[in-house]
Amino acid sequence: MHPRTTTSGRAAAPVNRSNRRRGPLAGRRPGIYLGVAAAGAVLVNVLVGPQPVATAEAGTMSESVAVAEALGLPAQAGPAEAPADLQPLEDLAATRSTREAAETAAQQSQAAADQATVDRQRAEAEAAARAAEEAAAAQAAAEAAAAAEAAAAEAAAQEAAAQEAEEHAAEEAEHTEEAASGGGGQSPGAATVASSTAASVVARITNTAGSVKPQVQAAANVVVSNVPGAAGITLGGTRASAADPGGHPSGLALDYMVMTDAALGDAIVAYHRAHWDELGVDYLIWEQRMLSSPNGSWSMMEDRGGTTANHYDHVHVNYS
Repeated sequence: MHPRTTTSGRAAAPVNRSNRRRGPLAGRRPGIYLGVAAAGAVLVNVLVGPQPVATAEAGTMSESVAVAEALGLPAQAGPAEAPADLQPLEDLAATRSTREAAETAAQQSQAAADQATVDRQRAEAEAAARAAEEAAAAQAAAEAAAAAEAAAAEAAAQEAAAQEAEEHAAEEAEHTEEAASGGGGQSPGAATVASSTAASVVARITNTAGSVKPQVQAAANVVVSNVPGAAGITLGGTRASAADPGGHPSGLALDYMVMTDAALGDAIVAYHRAHWDELGVDYLIWEQRMLSSPNGSWSMMEDRGGTTANHYDHVHVNYS
């Protein structure tokens, strides 16, 4: 500051040369003013005493304004405000912080969801693998059980076939022995029966396709009247399902159902052989063998797969 300029900015009045020695004092006037002002403020504070906070703040602001005016600076009342151009930056910083927090939370949530999906897929895969293993084990067990059952059934069938073959061989040997020793296969009992051909009983014949021929009914009457036990068995007559067109379907065949009474079957066969012509016999089938003449030999037949089909439970007689 120029020594000749005051705090208000006005030029000082001209002085005479005799007063130039006071120049250094004029240069220190602002400092003197500030000191006086400060001393006055302290004196006022001491004399007046403490005031409310609002009064003290107002007094401080007044002193600040006075000091600023003494220094030639623009005076401002009230607290300093933040520059207006900093508010958008603060808002931007707050928005960015919020966005970053949201992104972090979203990433954490996505990571948790991804982990849950991986865990679920792993659990499903493990469950599927266990189910497949259990199914494979169950199937293997079922196949093993089925194989064991089939093997057991096959063994039983083979054993039954062997036993049946042995029984058939024994019966064949017995029939052969009887034929060799009894003169054409007639036993002493059959020779006794052969003396009578009278019919005293009417045979009951089961027919499903009409009546049998009259000569067949007459032969059945003679057989059941002269062979003990024959009158109490079932006699099968006509049936359309039979495979022999010249037999059951045409009413020319009878089935003497002896079931498990093989002795009765042998007696019926012996009676027919003894009275072949009187009864009008065409051929006999008994125990998987066929006889076409009274003094002929039995012919073995093919295995038809069952007791009834192989004529082990009945004597089949075809009449002419």
